[in-house]
Amino acid sequence: MIFENLGKLVCQYLIMPISSALLICSGTVIASNPASGAQGEVKLVESAEAADNAAGRELFQTNCALCHEHGHGEAPLIPALKKLTSAHIYNVLNFGVMASQAGHLLPSERLSIASYLGSEKADLVSVSRECKARAASTVSMSPLHVGNWGAGIHNERAIKESLITGKNVERLSLEWVFAFPNSGRARSQPTVAGDTLFVGGQDGKLYAIDLTSGCLLWDYQVEAEIRSAISVDVDEEGKASRLYFGDFKANVYGYDIKTKKLLWKKKADSHLNATLTGSLTLHKNTLFVPISSLEIISAINPKYECCTFRGSILSLNKMTGETIWQTYTGSKPVPQGKNSAGVIRYGPSGAPIWSTPTVDVKRGRIYFGTGENYTHPTSDTSDAIIALSMTSGAVAWVNQVTPNDAWNGACGLTKVNCPENFGPDFDFGAPPILTVGPSGKDIILAGQKSGRVYAFDPDDGGKLLWQNQVGRGGIMGGVHWGMASDRERVYVGISDTSVYQRDAHKPAKSGMHALDIYTGKTLWSELTEANCDGEKWKCSAGISAAVTVVPGVVFGGGLDGMLRAFDVSSGAVLWEVDTRIDYGLVNGIEAKGGSIDSDGPIIVGDRLLINSGYDKWGLAAGNVLLSFKVKPSTLNIK
Repeated sequence: MIFENLGKLVCQYLIMPISSALLICSGTVIASNPASGAQGEVKLVESAEAADNAAGRELFQTNCALCHEHGHGEAPLIPALKKLTSAHIYNVLNFGVMASQAGHLLPSERLSIASYLGSEKADLVSVSRECKARAASTVSMSPLHVGNWGAGIHNERAIKESLITGKNVERLSLEWVFAFPNSGRARSQPTVAGDTLFVGGQDGKLYAIDLTSGCLLWDYQVEAEIRSAISVDVDEEGKASRLYFGDFKANVYGYDIKTKKLLWKKKADSHLNATLTGSLTLHKNTLFVPISSLEIISAINPKYECCTFRGSILSLNKMTGETIWQTYTGSKPVPQGKNSAGVIRYGPSGAPIWSTPTVDVKRGRIYFGTGENYTHPTSDTSDAIIALSMTSGAVAWVNQVTPNDAWNGACGLTKVNCPENFGPDFDFGAPPILTVGPSGKDIILAGQKSGRVYAFDPDDGGKLLWQNQVGRGGIMGGVHWGMASDRERVYVGISDTSVYQRDAHKPAKSGMHALDIYTGKTLWSELTEANCDGEKWKCSAGISAAVTVVPGVVFGGGLDGMLRAFDVSSGAVLWEVDTRIDYGLVNGIEAKGGSIDSDGPIIVGDRLLINSGYDKWGLAAGNVLLSFKVKPSTLNIK
């Protein structure tokens, strides 16, 4: 496949928001010079030549349509692209994740594509009168309800103080909707302190939202999309005081709530394709940052020197952002010959860290899972659960469950940079859970994209205790983003929506499953039926997003947009709601739900909060954060 035709096969998404670069919008070049992480003053300069929609349409059809009309790979469908601004798209084509694939196009041609696809102006979210009044008064920043992605440093995703139970869950009703501007997805899981909710947007903004009404209190612009949950730190009085988070360009931020100013900004990794997918973990004065990459997409280009990224955990001082230590998942890649296009090959590479690190205070360790290698030779740290010292970053132990797994995006497309004997791409996309059962014995639980769930002994060098093949597995799971445990069972959402050819004969097991944490025995399985009704996008019943458990109920959101509550004892569906609907105009923006993926629900008292909309993989785009609340009972109980 020659390079000029590569654009026809590129299937990655357009996600990089406006940054410190030249942007284009409706034939106008925007020169931007952001200050210290925030969007700076913007000056408009007339472009020499306005983009022509007819030319843009033709260029799109020639270079992009094959993927975006059908949702191949991770490509968003055209309706999702049209939610973005022309400035956003042009920036991606020039400096973002699509820059390598759009490199054969002239700047004027990229301009035409951006103008054809994107909207002419950005949506604006305003602070409402009610929120202005509240912001001017005392805002409650305590207690800390949910301060990080895993509802605690063990990543159990168990909300013990929930007022939602198996008896009242059927009374959950939509309370309010918040619409993210110019977005095709909502994937930053909310965190909550007092009556204030914190969440990130695809537009690169940090949002503070009133928990009771859903109105905007304030926002803050950073350099790129915020995909992770916002980690909340508290002061001596237990009030939320600082926020920590990362962005798509691998920047880490420390933010002061009271002054609404940036404390510090840190580049987590110097690799051009480095990014932050998993959320940061905060413990005392230390932040643990998981680093992943987009090099699997760059590898599609036969002219790209594949591959030089290696995953790592970065330890930072929370007050200053200074590096304490950084531990890589492999040795530095070195030349391994040339590919068929005559370009240098490198290896070993890859083993990214996609998810949130787990902290084990008792043993002074952190645990995390890794992804596949991108190239040969493979390492013994890919597709593994790894334990590091919290204080030094020294490796305590490694348990690799799938050796010799080398894969990148070229394997499904251009082939040139695809490793020989590639696959099966069995990442650990979900973080390990550290939990304890009735006997008092600690255990580490981990779910893999293979559909297999594992248990490891933290006291015996990560020794494998049991394993259970729960799902069929595939490129989107098996287990994709996160399990939950109530210290008796582990709840496993399965997304058997794609399949490797070698496993095509196996039945799909999309749905919710419960296993005994000590034996791995399957206690129940509830397979879900897709709410698709002939949809042309890639609709399925898979539970790819992280799941969350409260006493008596486990919640899981589906790729079909359905949010369901399952009984923890039997798996029976107690309540369900279709989030994939049109909510009309909300905070001045068209609000629509879509697929639920990546982040999962959180519960605060009698409220459930969930994002809906995910524009990757040809799924249903959407841009909403939803709040459901238990309605009062109408029964007159004496």
